Amino acid sequence: MIKSIFFSFFVLLLTFSSFGQNYVDLAKFHFVNTPQTSFDSIGVHETTNVEEFGADIMIPIQLDSNNTILAGVFLEKIKTEFEPPFGKQYVSTINLKIGFNTNHSAKWNGTYMLLPKLSSNFQTSLTHKDFQIGALVLMKYKKKENFKYHIGLFYNNDLFGPFFVPLLGLYYKSPNDKFEINMTLPVWADMNYRLTNVLTVGANFTAFVRSYNLSETPNYLVKKTNEIFGYLQFNINKSVLIQTKVGYSLGRSYRKYDETEQVDVGISAFRFGDKRNVINPDLNDGLIFKVRLLYRYNL
Repeated sequence: MIKSIFFSFFVLLLTFSSFGQNYVDLAKFHFVNTPQTSFDSIGVHETTNVEEFGADIMIPIQLDSNNTILAGVFLEKIKTEFEPPFGKQYVSTINLKIGFNTNHSAKWNGTYMLLPKLSSNFQTSLTHKDFQIGALVLMKYKKKENFKYHIGLFYNNDLFGPFFVPLLGLYYKSPNDKFEINMTLPVWADMNYRLTNVLTVGANFTAFVRSYNLSETPNYLVKKTNEIFGYLQFNINKSVLIQTKVGYSLGRSYRKYDETEQVDVGISAFRFGDKRNVINPDLNDGLIFKVRLLYRYNL
């Protein structure tokens, strides 16, 4: 049960990680590669690696001192072997982000997002099964300028069924501006310390659950993993940052299910009415190497 809880957290990582702090990452690009990894199944002797490419663009349009329109897009492409011995396959996500941010009072701030997306291997013409829609509500309370709480709820109509994730987090930055904590649990946590104006060291945790339509078959794919990283961040200037990260996956899987098999509802780590049968073997856990390029706007 404990293992299942840790393996089932969802995050739209690149959306959640922008809320709370005193800056906005307007553009983020990442590349992930893993060493060759075996499958967790008797009789499967093949290995494969995982490659991921991603980009996240956010454009805030300020209407006045209290209200800002938010618009952006998140793009992702994953290449790995989901079902040996059939070779590597691709799945991709095109996720639009549309919403607004408003100051309700001197202490309370709200972010409201609509998150429609296409999530598929795009092997045939698009259908309704390639389309998903999500929503996010996040309320932030400013205790101090450098200390904020936030609470919220994320929803997505995943291919395995309706999925809800309650969110709870905080943001803190030390008075000397060197130490920073930013977390939105259960999907994201980051701690970092600025050693010099050029170099920052940090560690973070991320958790993913995403589903993709396998359009040429009556199946869908669910990606689940928790990832723990240590990283070096090179501050090229105040706006351009490069992160080099080494991490380890926990409970990594790319599981295929028949499209007729769903759960009644998913709430964070729990799946109610889950009687699905997994079609393919899981990947074993292993090392992850990641590079991120960020363009940051300081508020």
